[in-house]
Amino acid sequence: MVRPLAVAFVLVALTLALGVCVVEAQVPSPREIVYVKIYNEVVNNGTTGIPLADTGILDFNYPVEDETQRIVNASAWLNGLPMNFTVTSGEEPSLRIITQASTLNLTPGAKASAWVEYAVEVDAMRRSQSIQAFTDAYITGNASSLESEAQRIYLNTSLRKYIEETPGWNYTNPLTRLLLTYISSQANVSNPVDVVKAVVGYVDSNIVYSMRMPPREPWETLLYMEGDCDDQSNLVVTLLRGLGIPSYQEYGMVFVSKDFRLEEVSDNGFLNTTMVGGGGHAWAVAYIPPWGWIRIDTVFGVPGDWLSHIVSIPYYTYPTVVMGANTGEATQVAWLGFENEISNARLKYQIVYEVSLGEQV
Repeated sequence: MVRPLAVAFVLVALTLALGVCVVEAQVPSPREIVYVKIYNEVVNNGTTGIPLADTGILDFNYPVEDETQRIVNASAWLNGLPMNFTVTSGEEPSLRIITQASTLNLTPGAKASAWVEYAVEVDAMRRSQSIQAFTDAYITGNASSLESEAQRIYLNTSLRKYIEETPGWNYTNPLTRLLLTYISSQANVSNPVDVVKAVVGYVDSNIVYSMRMPPREPWETLLYMEGDCDDQSNLVVTLLRGLGIPSYQEYGMVFVSKDFRLEEVSDNGFLNTTMVGGGGHAWAVAYIPPWGWIRIDTVFGVPGDWLSHIVSIPYYTYPTVVMGANTGEATQVAWLGFENEISNARLKYQIVYEVSLGEQV
């Protein structure tokens, strides 16, 4: 069975037209409506039929609802007809189109298409206010104040799972262990701000932005010293977990500009992705007491300034719709199995992401 597109496709890496770095912290706009459209098309290039439900095109990521964003409207279509749907909540919310056609086979040579449209209200101002201490330290150039205010992490039951090693976040890999040993010698490992500073500083200074599908393993990112948003955020999570800092990966859709467009072909032509106005992005989230969960994005920020990789990132400064979080496993684990499945089934996909802005609220 082909893995649902809701899991497989939202983490397509994106070279944002903003450039790979934001040169200074942006003043966030008031609450804004962000429109997201995800279009899935599949063609059966194989020799046997496959149930439409098994192609994954009926399943989509669904925006997270929290204190900083809410869903204003959601709609779904199949082959041009409006459809009913069900929504499953959780860390990775999903939408499934309800249709009797899901029991039908997609015969050899046949094509099917489905899409969803979301209107999401994003409160970037509230997000920005949650890191006011970091912003103040950045503006004044007094990052040391954060280190003095930081509190030691005490791992209770709810936090312990966020430092667990997984096959994708493998911090006992020999190459990763060498780096962790080095970082431990440079940072005060009992101070979470100092640890984050050291990890972010290393990734910022040594990892060059480079796109590849599927995502790299963290040790591969270290070996080749390159990686995109998936790769870099997974590396940051791996290093932070290895140093006892609770962390996970979050992902979503970022608006760039109305003129932005990016096309990519991967998996030997079986996966064609187009992004219009914006697209998918991923970043790390770390627990830093007393401030709580803080977003970290090494793709954006001022080179050489670790704090800018918090205060100048899309989550806090641009209209960004959070679509889910990976707290128990890294993204590349799901991708490796998915690639084999679509290749063996001879299914060709066309995926289009469209992101646009509505009115300020």
